[in-house]
Amino acid sequence: MNMEIEIIRKFNITSRYNGYYLLPEAIEIAKDNYGSCIKITKDIYPVLAQRHRIPDKRIERNIRTVIEKCWENNRALMEKIAGKELEVPPSNGEFLDFMAYWLLNNKNENNPPFV
Repeated sequence: MNMEIEIIRKFNITSRYNGYYLLPEAIEIAKDNYGSCIKITKDIYPVLAQRHRIPDKRIERNIRTVIEKCWENNRALMEKIAGKELEVPPSNGEFLDFMAYWLLNNKNENNPPFV
């Protein structure tokens, strides 16, 4: 999960946001299940809600807030990871999908992609 946190930090997101702790976990779940048909509302939010003992809706909102801040802080990086120009901030599901895909296709522990 270190790479997920490193990427979130590249968007200038700090632990000030509750979603800072949730988003890397959500990305990791999406990455671990990439290629399977998973539903964010059934397979990711409930898992995080149970781990952190908070309602699913708060999980969704906190992750959405962090994604919107990522968009505001470093849209160019988000578009680089997405592999396309983005007209509007991505949904939670879209963000998790392109982050998981990017991480799986750019894993090289000797040469981190953003250093």
